[in-house]
Amino acid sequence: MNDMSDAVTTKNVVLNAAELKRRRMRSIAIALGLGFLVAMFYAATIVHLGASVASRSI
Repeated sequence: MNDMSDAVTTKNVVLNAAELKRRRMRSIAIALGLGFLVAMFYAATIVHLGASVASRSI
């Protein structure tokens, strides 16, 4: 066994602390971007439907 206490091994790939931090930051950026897109689609749908959708009969 190797003696790298700050490294993580996944499928024969060794990542050090800096690489793990970059991976985490990239994952956070992707999550924020996806959340922004979801919010934009939601807002665009509400704007497209307009105010009259709330007053229609069910």
